[in-house]
Parts: sequence; C-alpha cells; structure tokens
Amino acid sequence: MSDEDGLVRAFRWLPGADTARVSVPDARAGDRFDCTVVRIVPLLAPGSGIRDTTVTMTTYTGLTEGGDIYLREPDFLKTTDLTITFTGVSTLDSIVVPDGLTFALPQADNNFRGEYRVFHTGRFWCRVKVNGEPNWRYLFFDNVTTPTLEITRDASDLSLLADPSATIALPFITTWNYQLDRVMDLSQNQFLALGALIPIPGGPIPVFDALRVFEPPGLPANGYRLRLSGFDAAPGGYGYECDLFFQIPPAALPLPAFDIQPTTLADDRLLGVLNTGPIDLLAFTRTGTPNLTWEVLAAPSTTGLVTYRLPDVPAELANLFPNLGMYNFGGQVRVRAEGYEQLGAYEEVVARRMLQDDPLWQMKAGYTARERIF
Repeated sequence: MSDEDGLVRAFRWLPGADTARVSVPDARAGDRFDCTVVRIVPLLAPGSGIRDTTVTMTTYTGLTEGGDIYLREPDFLKTTDLTITFTGVSTLDSIVVPDGLTFALPQADNNFRGEYRVFHTGRFWCRVKVNGEPNWRYLFFDNVTTPTLEITRDASDLSLLADPSATIALPFITTWNYQLDRVMDLSQNQFLALGALIPIPGGPIPVFDALRVFEPPGLPANGYRLRLSGFDAAPGGYGYECDLFFQIPPAALPLPAFDIQPTTLADDRLLGVLNTGPIDLLAFTRTGTPNLTWEVLAAPSTTGLVTYRLPDVPAELANLFPNLGMYNFGGQVRVRAEGYEQLGAYEEVVARRMLQDDPLWQMKAGYTARERIF
C-alpha cells in the first residue's frame, strides 16, 4: 500500500490461495492510497532445464476504504484431446479446428491422423478441404464431456459448408490475435468457437485485415462474441483491442472514439499523457527483464492531463529483483485507453476488475481500447 507521494505505508507477503486484510494504522480522513499486487511465479522452460521467475505487478490507484481485490482467475473452458483420422482422401489440403492446438497435422505420411487439444464449452467443430475440392466440409461435436476423443471419418460423408456467412473489416492490416465465438447459451457460458487454430509457438503468423466468418448451419440465433487485439506497426500506428457482443456480425468493427498522446513527462518512473474523448480507464504498462511487468490502472482526467509516478519499491522486493528496484524498464511505456458502453466511470470499471467474478464482464460492458507505445 502506498500513499499519494509514493511512500510505502504497508507491505506483507501473502501465500497462494490465502486471504489477508491490509490496513494503514496512521491513515487520516481524505488520504488517498494505491494498492500494488505483486505476483511471483517460478517457471521452467520446457525441455531446457532452465529455471526462471516472472514478476507481474498491478497497481490499483485511488482506492476507497474497505475495497476488496480478488486474485482468482475464472475460466469456464474445458479441454479435450481430439484424435481424428480421415479416410477416403488422397490429399488433405487444409484443416481448421477452432480453438485447437495442433499436436499432429493429418497428412499422407501419418495416414491422415490428426491430434489436437481443443478448448471448448461442450461443443466444437472442425472444417477441412480435401482432394482439391474448392469448398469446405465440416464435422460437428456436441455434448463433449470426456478429456479424450478418438474418431475415424470418411471425408466424403462430411457435409459441405456454405460460403462465409459474413466478412468483418478490421481497422488495419496486421498479425491480429482473435477469438470469435457463437453464443449458444449465455446464461450457462456456452459458446461454439468459430475462429482459427491456436498458433503454434515459432510458427508462421498470418497478416490480414478482415475476418471471414465460417460456421455450421442451424445454430441458435443468440449472437456472437468477438475478442481481438492487434497493433499497427506503421508510423503513428496504434493498438486496437475489443471484447464485444454482436447480434449479427458487423461489416466493420467500431473504432474507439478516444485517444491518448504523450506529454514531456515520461521516463521509467514518471509518466504524463493527454487523454481525449470518453475514456473510462487508463492502463500504463512497463515491461523489463527478466520477465518483469508493472501495470498501473488509473482514472482519466477531465482536463486531459494525467501524470503518475510509480511508488517506491519495498526493500523486500528490490533485494530480490534489482531491476525492479532500479525501475529498469528500457525507457518505454505502453498506454491503453479503455472505453465501456455499459459502464460510466473509472470507479465502476476498476471495481469489476478487482471483483473478478464474471469472465464475461468486459463483453457485457462493451469493451474497446486504443493503445500507444511511448
């Protein structure tokens, strides 16, 4: 806990899965406090034997007395390891398993046997192009509850898929990360992924400026969820991020009606930005080595100018991580301006972030963001 001058007024370690109440005994009425949560996670690089540590810090600014911060990570997705073998094919030209991670690609030298880890909520599907055919064929899996599923299918028995049901123009061309889901039952957090495969680390990353929406026929008309993020690398470019619900896919995504620009106050500890438009929350993110991330959540200003100086680093942390104690962040800061259609102020947005009780809260609130690197 730090005060408005950045002085640390309270610090304590908290074991995982524990609860603590932090107070400042000598606080006075009207004092403003910020709370920084530090998450330290040891890791082992797969196959390397190299051990490392990630340090992730989040600072919640301008908190009121009695506020609670929940560190849980709600997730309603299940995983199923799918093994699918195709018969009746001479060539398998393309395959997409939405929200699936490829372990083995079906091809002639493995008898067209594919292996995927699929993230889903009980339903998933795949689409394939075989034998030089111009159209996709698809296979739908319903009520999947098992951790593994192994099947064999003759490709000629798979139903043909119609042309894309929609095309969504994106704000610019880049290597977008996205997840598009058809809403099956929102009250039960039931979705059907319509997006792409999960990218393989080190593999090719496609560049595109539009989404072509493919989906099985006969799905319930409950709308779509789209999560998307990307950065325009052109001079003066910006980052775009959203988590939105659409009854039908739009022709183009809405652009944020707000922006941020730097001031002359900017270094590894002190930052100043100018915000314009209907912004609900500003996030200032600094990254450093090794594996150090510090994000500050702050309210925008009605006058446009927002300045924030990182608080002091407690000796308990500075001794463990010298780069953190020296504010070694490489001279860059990523500033994200967030807007919410259904929320009206910073206090409402940061309260939802602190509560962490609904994994869909950003979609329900209509979230878009613009991001710039200074």
